[in-house]
Amino acid sequence: MARLLTRAIFNAGMITLWMMAFASAQEQPGTDAETLGLRGVAAEPAPAARQAGLRLGSFQIDPSLEIGVSHKSGETNKTLGAKVVVQSQWNRNDLRLETKFDTASRRGLNVEQWTAAAVLNGRLDITARLAATGELRYSMTADEEEQDQTNYGATAAVLVTPGPLEVKLRGSLDYQMVGDPVAGSESGNDYRETAAELRLAYDRGAILAPFVQAVLTDRKTGTVTGFDGDATLWELRGGVQIDRGEKFSGEVSAGIGQIRTRDSRRDTLNGLLWAASLTWSPVRLTTITLDASGGLQFSETTDLTDSTMTNGIRNTRIALRAERNFNYRLDGFARASYSYGSYSGIDRADQTMLFETGLTYALTPQSSLFASFTHERSRSSGADQAEDDERSNGVAVRLQVRR
Repeated sequence: MARLLTRAIFNAGMITLWMMAFASAQEQPGTDAETLGLRGVAAEPAPAARQAGLRLGSFQIDPSLEIGVSHKSGETNKTLGAKVVVQSQWNRNDLRLETKFDTASRRGLNVEQWTAAAVLNGRLDITARLAATGELRYSMTADEEEQDQTNYGATAAVLVTPGPLEVKLRGSLDYQMVGDPVAGSESGNDYRETAAELRLAYDRGAILAPFVQAVLTDRKTGTVTGFDGDATLWELRGGVQIDRGEKFSGEVSAGIGQIRTRDSRRDTLNGLLWAASLTWSPVRLTTITLDASGGLQFSETTDLTDSTMTNGIRNTRIALRAERNFNYRLDGFARASYSYGSYSGIDRADQTMLFETGLTYALTPQSSLFASFTHERSRSSGADQAEDDERSNGVAVRLQVRR
């Protein structure tokens, strides 16, 4: 019965998806020689299309459906997802709600994994120099082969701009609960994190704007394999924001950090922090983005005998992404990333390398086809690692239709 119901839902989703795509195609202007000629000219605008989405009072509602298939490491996944975005259209203040529901099937059309998520965020402009922002987050993932996972989160911030100085005060709370029929509430993946951030920036309208930032994060995990996993991370950094308009922008910073652990058997971990997030547009319709960082990360990993728990991880991440808009129908991207994490207190280090490239083709103004190729390698070294080296290639194709 469950198999028949799953197959019916999947088939209904496919039929609805193709009906929406067909309806969108009927609403396009006729294709002629002039339209075909525009496809090879990236600078030309796309043909005029009707307003996408639905309007409800002062809110814009944008629903979409997506169906896809991917193959990686000898396993084929079929996915079906739906997303609804509700965005306010007010002249002042802002409110946005995004909800998603995705399913995945590895064997036949049986739904073996599903994810539901919702994010609500808003901005309140109290005065010209005072604003408040907030965000609520929720997600839940259920998998037949892995533990269920539920995440809750909330963030609130106040932004004050007295003259050229900008002051931002932000607080956040994140909670993760992992269901395990064996471990239950003793699962080492459960945690609660609270964070407070103070950021001061000067003359943000200038090409170069200096800033300082302090962050304090407290993580509570309880007892994990006989150790107290609770720890506190503080970070202090300074940097500069760069704004050269659409041509070049970003942020560069450096500082120091420290992880203090509650368990006396674990040592304090100190380290240098650095980060660079830069966006460069060398020519029109081309964007290159660099995201690189080095810092400290919480971890409750133990050695192979469970006699020592790591103090934390010193990690380095570098990611480079290039995007190109070839014409109003075709977009492409390529990205490469590398990450390295060294575990303090135990003999283990993890490395991950990833390369991905993909294309998005607009079939109609309301539908698009996405295809990608991914190559990934991961490797763990050291006497205390128990992970096998992995190498995988993957391909994916997805069709998305927007109302």
